[in-house]
Amino acid sequence: MTRPAERAPIRIAHLGVGAFHRAHQAWYTEVANRAGGEQWGISAFTGRRPEAALALVAQDCRYDLVVRGADRDTVEHISAIVDAHDGGDSAAWRAALGAVAVVTVTMTEPAYHPGDVQRARDAASLTSGDLPESAVGRIVDGLRARRRAGNGALAIVSCDNLDRNGEILRQEVLTLTALVDPELAAWINTEVSFVSSMVDRITPAATDALPIEVTDDPCAVVTEPASAWVLAGEFPAGRPSWELAGAQFVDDITPFEKRKLWLLNAGHTLLANLGLLRGHATVAEAMADPVCRDALEALWDDAAAVLPFESEEIDSGRAIVTQRFENARIRHALAQIAGDSDVKLRVRVIPVIEERLRRGKDAGAGELAAIAAWTAAVSAGLVIGPELPAEDTAVAGLALLAPTLAADESVRAPLRVAADALKGAPV
Repeated sequence: MTRPAERAPIRIAHLGVGAFHRAHQAWYTEVANRAGGEQWGISAFTGRRPEAALALVAQDCRYDLVVRGADRDTVEHISAIVDAHDGGDSAAWRAALGAVAVVTVTMTEPAYHPGDVQRARDAASLTSGDLPESAVGRIVDGLRARRRAGNGALAIVSCDNLDRNGEILRQEVLTLTALVDPELAAWINTEVSFVSSMVDRITPAATDALPIEVTDDPCAVVTEPASAWVLAGEFPAGRPSWELAGAQFVDDITPFEKRKLWLLNAGHTLLANLGLLRGHATVAEAMADPVCRDALEALWDDAAAVLPFESEEIDSGRAIVTQRFENARIRHALAQIAGDSDVKLRVRVIPVIEERLRRGKDAGAGELAAIAAWTAAVSAGLVIGPELPAEDTAVAGLALLAPTLAADESVRAPLRVAADALKGAPV
């Protein structure tokens, strides 16, 4: 594709192009570019299917971002993505990784734990010279191309919802690389910075959003006004001035990750499963249900007791999240949020329970309600999940998430109570 002369030079590669990337990292880059100074363009790669890339290329990779407030929509025109590719285009991927200064990734939580079988398949692909199928495998393939091209250090920024995402990605990349090329692993360990980041911007799937009346762009993305991005790590080859769009650069990202995962993300997972059980379709509908609302407040109370922030700051954050959840014009579908709930619960709820127990507290009624709601939604066929027994379903689900907790009667007993309380929920 020929690019107009005014487009920014490509200095970022992104893996996993979708609505969230276009509403978040691409938007931050767009705002930084508008401020002048050094310009940064993005070469975007799909994670699985080519359709998103094809649609973007058909309109020169420009698209409209519809910012949906509680009362009205506004439109921002985004041009930070300069080209887009099918994620399976090995030549384009290797060329991009060989040249850029920054790589950003939105892989979803499950991709950070590929497992031995996937790892073996990726190792076979790397050995044969084929492009691996997993995101981790593709990153290793691209870094190998960069080393062969003689280019040096770069930063890889993880933009998914789990604690220490950059550290986890680094470990997975090095584990896979060590299987096929120990010298490459040593180079990665020296030359590649893995940046952890906390990302936040509610972006519903296009099929779930209300009709868009302010633009006729087929690639338009709908998002909320609020956004946040907190990053920790080094950028040895430089980076955009994302702080001009509100990004924060910190030494310790852990408190920010916990606050977001334990309040907003855990709240989403609870509302998704409990809301579906109670016949709701969107977050805003669930928020209008006193049963869902009370469960959410209990979950937040549980997390607030072990979060490393002053109570006033937590209360302020809860009020902001409440306002965001109540925005009915966003239409964030519960069915979309409920996907991979087992993976999400492991990073959003289980750590809160473990921290509460470490501090001599109970497991937390709200945290246990989130687990009970998930197992009930799976058993009812409302959410895809593991096959669970008809008896003691919630405890069986907990055993899959955290076997040690499931063996603790001080957790099992109140979990059964939470599960019994859901048996009258309409489905």
